[in-house]
Amino acid sequence: MKSSARHTPALRLSVISNAVAASFAATLLIAPLAHAQLSTATIQGQVASGAAPSAGAAVTATNELNGYKYETTTRADGSYVLTGVAPGTYRIRVGEQQAEPVTVSVGQTSQVNLQLQAGVQQVVITGSASRRDVTGSEVGTSVSRQQIEKLPQVTRNFLSFADLAPGVRFNVDTAGNVKMQSGSQSQDNVNVFIDGVSQKNNILRGGVSGLDSSRGNPFPQSAVAEYKVIAQNYKAEFDQVSSAAITAVTKSGGNTLSGDVFWDHSGTNLTAKDPFQKESERKGVGRPSSSQDQYGVTLGGPIKEDVAHFFIAYEGKKIDSPRQVIAQRTDLLPDAGIVPSLLARQGSQVSSFKEDLLLVKVDAQISRNQRMEATARVRRESDLIPEDLKLSVAENVLDRTNDEDRFDVKHEWSDKGFLNEARFGYEKYSWNPRSDAANPYVRYQVSPSNSDNNVVDVLITGGSPNNQFRQQRGLLLQDDLTYTGLESHTFKAGVKVKRIDYNLSGTARAVEQRWERIDTVTGIPSLIRAELAIPAAGVAFSNNQYGIYFQDDWQATDKLLLNLGLRYDYESNMLNNSYATPADRVAIFGRQDPREGAPAGQTYAQSLARGGVNIADYISDGNSRKPFKDAWAPRLGLSYDINGDRASVLFAGWGRAYDRAIANHALDEAQKNSQPGGEIWLIKNNHKMAYTDQFSFGLRQALGRWNGEVGYTNSRSRNQFNWFGGNRDVNGTWGNGSPIDPLFGSVPGYSTLVLGDFITQAKAENIYLKLDKPYTKASTWSLGATYTYSRGETTNNEWTNNTFNWTYGRYATAWNPSTDVEKHRLVVAGVSDGLLPFGLMLSGKMTYGSGLPYRITDCSRGSTSCVAAEGKGSNFRQVDVGLAKEVKFAFGALSLRADVLNLFNSINYGGYDGWGGGPGNPVNRLGGDNANLGVPNSVGGPMRTVKFSARYAF
Repeated sequence: MKSSARHTPALRLSVISNAVAASFAATLLIAPLAHAQLSTATIQGQVASGAAPSAGAAVTATNELNGYKYETTTRADGSYVLTGVAPGTYRIRVGEQQAEPVTVSVGQTSQVNLQLQAGVQQVVITGSASRRDVTGSEVGTSVSRQQIEKLPQVTRNFLSFADLAPGVRFNVDTAGNVKMQSGSQSQDNVNVFIDGVSQKNNILRGGVSGLDSSRGNPFPQSAVAEYKVIAQNYKAEFDQVSSAAITAVTKSGGNTLSGDVFWDHSGTNLTAKDPFQKESERKGVGRPSSSQDQYGVTLGGPIKEDVAHFFIAYEGKKIDSPRQVIAQRTDLLPDAGIVPSLLARQGSQVSSFKEDLLLVKVDAQISRNQRMEATARVRRESDLIPEDLKLSVAENVLDRTNDEDRFDVKHEWSDKGFLNEARFGYEKYSWNPRSDAANPYVRYQVSPSNSDNNVVDVLITGGSPNNQFRQQRGLLLQDDLTYTGLESHTFKAGVKVKRIDYNLSGTARAVEQRWERIDTVTGIPSLIRAELAIPAAGVAFSNNQYGIYFQDDWQATDKLLLNLGLRYDYESNMLNNSYATPADRVAIFGRQDPREGAPAGQTYAQSLARGGVNIADYISDGNSRKPFKDAWAPRLGLSYDINGDRASVLFAGWGRAYDRAIANHALDEAQKNSQPGGEIWLIKNNHKMAYTDQFSFGLRQALGRWNGEVGYTNSRSRNQFNWFGGNRDVNGTWGNGSPIDPLFGSVPGYSTLVLGDFITQAKAENIYLKLDKPYTKASTWSLGATYTYSRGETTNNEWTNNTFNWTYGRYATAWNPSTDVEKHRLVVAGVSDGLLPFGLMLSGKMTYGSGLPYRITDCSRGSTSCVAAEGKGSNFRQVDVGLAKEVKFAFGALSLRADVLNLFNSINYGGYDGWGGGPGNPVNRLGGDNANLGVPNSVGGPMRTVKFSARYAF
């Protein structure tokens, strides 16, 4: 297998060093320059003495946690800007006068106007400092530390509250796997930035490393201070994201030693049964006892007061998930042959999961204008999971591991309006599902007519065929610079260079796979088809990623703020450019088409060309593929403060954002083509990068103590990667098959032809309304609500955002309903420390969704006249509540807490039978013969679950 990873380590280091030097030099030529706000905040405002602006005044903001100071001097007009400020609470001083403490959050700009007073030690804050972050064109929401710690949840995944932002969905399926997405775009298009570092998954789905196919958490929740969800119109410093961007900041140690120890517990005895578990019990298979325990410890404090600090967080998770193995359609099975021994393998099983997360962070103020921060993170995860929750017997499982190591060092320097942030990072992420079983994988099936029609799976035995390895390992060098010395402007610019090595290998068929149909009279199985084991194959290649951006936040007038940004990204080797299509695959296209009806002299390539497929576009000689070079992304926004008091602010934004395709597509191509006589998978040589054009406008309005926002967003995504059916018959058509099915196959001696291209589009429109009442010491409660009306569509003929679009090219591109977007969604969350007696804390979250559509295959007019129809899923309803009591002691406080998820035990189904049936004896509304059309087949949310927690903090 060819690889582009051909350089020696010394040469690689030289390449990176030269690239960084060149990029840094280019940055210095862009003046003035700026600092990114992926992990920081901004404090800005006006300083006045009487009615006159106070020019040249020294402004200092001191962090109450660790004593770090941020300093600047007011401009000629009395304005000042403090950028790169770590989120937290600050004491602001002008000369000898000090103001009331001000709290700033990650990614936010806090407007703090100050009025000097003669003869006193206090400077007065004028206007509403609580109206933070109301200017700017970004659409999203902030999630506070209080919400992370106090809102009810079971998983301890800090991303659970990302759906407080308009158009963002966060879901945990029945297997415990997490899916987060925004609008009608793929989950691959999100990105999470922790302390300014991208967590992008380059090799697998899910957008974030460790989020795909995992019951674990990508990061210890106890280490997250707060985060911001930006659904649209982020600034130019955000890269490798074209839907929702999340920027989080971790906790740091302070001048006082502090920490906590916690333990959470839930289990089957605290969880209501879902309808499928009840049905299994009626069939004689009970739900086994199981538990979920989460535990951890944090510790932070001074190494030297006001100078250096440390913070450590550890979290562990153990899950024993119950499942009930039940044979299907036993009414069709006789008490003969293999049936008795097969049914004896039914029963209760437990799927075990274990995870350990560790974060270590050290920071230091090494001089008046220099700071250092170093962070190390480790993740270890093992998950024993079945191939199918309901059908897999005990042996049909695999061990899936998710391991991650990250190390990051950041240096900050500031002086005379400049702030520079330089960063070095290392990452290694590995995903490794594997099975040691040697027995063939056998899927037993049954048919009412003893034919290949209406076949139903009964049970699955044998070993798991999955034995794969994926790894991304990277080095990051990044520099961001800020300049605030020019009146009314905050300039930002930065460069990023990242080298990633991909190691992708293994096989999806480590053992033989067999499909056997059980005779309904004799009980003896007969082989329907078999697929031999595929030897392990892999690819290893390297990819250099470069990014550069420039951003100007220009206060054009007292009321008008313009956000003007431009970003450019380039990847040298996104999908293994040096791959050469194997000679045996290449040869079949130039030969006479051997299929019946092909004219003499017509090659298979010419047959495909008659159907619009130029196969030469997909055949690579190792030099055919070229990197995409046009990823220019302008990002423009404005906000207008109507009355100049930050009470009524109009905003609008337009921007383009580029993402990328996952490297696993390159492995799919190489693995499938390595099998003699197997399938033919080819990626188009003209590589593109997925991107989204975003547009929004709205109004932010102060409503007493409440903040309101109403807005409209529009996103149009292009160049989403999909695999599709490439085969055509000798006339270049799709043959006589169903209109919604591809023409599987190719030429005799080989299996089906699958082509990969950057073809799918998606679009979404949202109208949203947000209301937010911030928490204050006086009111002791907070409440936020977000309602979103959405319309989502996709050109994927499967109606989903998965990686397959099988019938692409059969018809003119048409828009289909997106099965990932519901029309109505309402999320309400609140916390109160003072409404209940006895010092009880009450928190809650309510989620209502109008239901996701699903695709129905309607063949009631015959198998050659099948069409796709829309099914309507039931509403999603979930109310979660938490109740806690804190008891203080001399050396700390003990908190006891109970969370109830899905308080009203609503049944939220996650999937439905979408087979509309054929034209037999009509039994459903479509005229098909499937009486189960529209019947739920899974649960898409938790049943009522109680979680008990204990936490001791000091």
